[in-house]
Amino acid sequence: MTDVLVLHSPQKREAIFIWLGIMLLGYAALPVFSLDYGLLGSTADEIYAAYGWSGRNISLVWVLLPLLLAVRPLHAVGRERRTRHLFDVGYALFCMLVMVVSASLTGRGLGFAVIVMSISLAAIMTLALSRLEWLGGDRFVLGSLIAIIALIGLFILYPSIAIFKPMVLDDSGAFAPWQFMAVLGQRHILQVIWNSFLLSVAVGIGCTFFGLVLAIYTARIARRSAIIGRVFSILPIVTPPFVVGLGVTLMMGRSGYVTELMVKYLGLTDTNWLYGFNGIWLAQVLAFTPMSFMILDGAIKTLHPSLEEASYTLRANRFQTFTQVFLPLLKPALANAFLIVIVQSLADFSNPLVLGGDFDVLATQIYFYITGAQLDYTAASTLGVILLLFSLLVFCIQYLWMGKRSYVTISGKSSRGDVQPLPVILVRGITLLLWVWVAGNILLYGSIFYGSFTVNWGVDYTLTLDNFSKLFGQGMSDGAWPSLLDTLLYAGIAAPLTTIFGLLIAYIVVRQQFTGKKVIEFTTMLCFAVPGTVAGVSYILAFNNAPVYLTGTAAIVIISMVMRNVPVGIRAGIAGLGQLDKSLDEASLSLRAGSLRTVLYIVLPLLRPAILSALIYSFVRAITTVSAIIFLVTPDTRVATSYILNRVEDGEYGMAIAYGSILIVVMLVIIFIFDALVGEARVARSRAKNS
Repeated sequence: MTDVLVLHSPQKREAIFIWLGIMLLGYAALPVFSLDYGLLGSTADEIYAAYGWSGRNISLVWVLLPLLLAVRPLHAVGRERRTRHLFDVGYALFCMLVMVVSASLTGRGLGFAVIVMSISLAAIMTLALSRLEWLGGDRFVLGSLIAIIALIGLFILYPSIAIFKPMVLDDSGAFAPWQFMAVLGQRHILQVIWNSFLLSVAVGIGCTFFGLVLAIYTARIARRSAIIGRVFSILPIVTPPFVVGLGVTLMMGRSGYVTELMVKYLGLTDTNWLYGFNGIWLAQVLAFTPMSFMILDGAIKTLHPSLEEASYTLRANRFQTFTQVFLPLLKPALANAFLIVIVQSLADFSNPLVLGGDFDVLATQIYFYITGAQLDYTAASTLGVILLLFSLLVFCIQYLWMGKRSYVTISGKSSRGDVQPLPVILVRGITLLLWVWVAGNILLYGSIFYGSFTVNWGVDYTLTLDNFSKLFGQGMSDGAWPSLLDTLLYAGIAAPLTTIFGLLIAYIVVRQQFTGKKVIEFTTMLCFAVPGTVAGVSYILAFNNAPVYLTGTAAIVIISMVMRNVPVGIRAGIAGLGQLDKSLDEASLSLRAGSLRTVLYIVLPLLRPAILSALIYSFVRAITTVSAIIFLVTPDTRVATSYILNRVEDGEYGMAIAYGSILIVVMLVIIFIFDALVGEARVARSRAKNS
């Protein structure tokens, strides 16, 4: 025990003094309270007040309380030593809570100094927990876990709880627990709820069906033509919101060429047939089928063909094998695809905004309550909670149903098997549907790109560059350039943060054992369950008041991008770590490398493909996101999707489509460059193995 104290106590004590010094330095050098106009736009009096140097300012308590750690007893043995470390953890957490609560009571927002102070207190907690030998005393793991819990609490749980507040508080702030019943008592609101439910289920069925068709074709039928199915399956992912809806309008709207052909040859009399349930369903199926495809394509590729061979040896025919072996093994993937698409359909408001007509859904209704002429936070909060609860119900059903069943088809034992042919009728039917899908996408994207060069679709089809000149011909400080550059900047910052945070959570969840691990995994995956519209409203409600003011800043836009896409990084990390034998980590740790060095020099190099995949997908998702950040952007933080929305609302469809086509080309170029780089790496590795 004496040796342990000699080795640990002085080192840890010095580290605590260092972090207390960093905390003091941050308090002295940075503003304690937030500045409405930043350091450059604020007056000297505002900056002085923000630094919190006034003798009677409550911020002095924030820095004096933690300093008590420096004067507690220096030496302790036995049970007293353990008690002291537990006290350090609890007291540091108490100091953090004092800062947050007191700032809330005073109505002041927390500034940059509080970030430094919080990091210092978290580091002290990490040091104390490491001395308690919790999680092996590994500082990197402990610090990462504390950071994960803090970020989850601040940017996931806190906003999700904040959306309930306007439901039970009136405009004066008084407690009114039943005022939301007045909203739900409206017949129109009940119709909106039913519309959303009906539409989401219909879209889930359509996307799951077409995703299965595309996945079977690319994985089991196609040879050289697999790239065709893959391109037209992934293309909608890089298509910005509104653009798919606008493309469908160009084809089948009142002035669409498909509608004109139907009027001329089929005797169609109702040229408004697209606007409403029909149009939204069609646009969302086109937009969300790629999500279903990616889930089912990966699932089909993991099915071991030996199972189908076993079916044939038992004299089952191809159709029986397909229906009784192939499809049952895809049940979890089919359910996963169906439920994820339901949540995406509920969250989407871009396509209903363009094609909804009189068919209102929850997402658009919430949007109009927030941005319309009559601001109604109570109604928006009530509908947002309904949307949130329904999405969480779907997510919990998926999580629990998937967790109780085993569909393992690949084990560590060596086995062989060749992919068996599918029924001939099924192959022909899937091939026909595939080419119908491809033809529809060619017409859709052909209309988008051609429409961006026309004067006025449906009236004057003369080719022109006016739409592009209005967007990008007014200099770098006007038109679409500011929104494009800001979007690329925000996405470029958010994508690495998303990947790092997601992989860190995956490493902690997969490689460490501790109480509450399942809670962390479940909570982070709630980002997929929370609809983007709800996330945007909840961020407004949570970060527009003390203690954290972020509304109107670029930070809240980037944070929203990160938190919305962090499950992508988590799933990529879990999948990659699942393929790495844990003995690699153990070998590194046995050589006293530590978890940080193990992650940097062992895990990350082996996870390079997963990291690059998460990085590029997060970047694309950040650029095309709209449902969450549309509530958070300002004229100073405008992004591409909000600029497109403004053009749609102003009736400037040509400019909106032209901007969307530019974004599609930009993202396709990025994806192809990424695929070429990863492809070359794979080829190099395969050659190295074969040489």
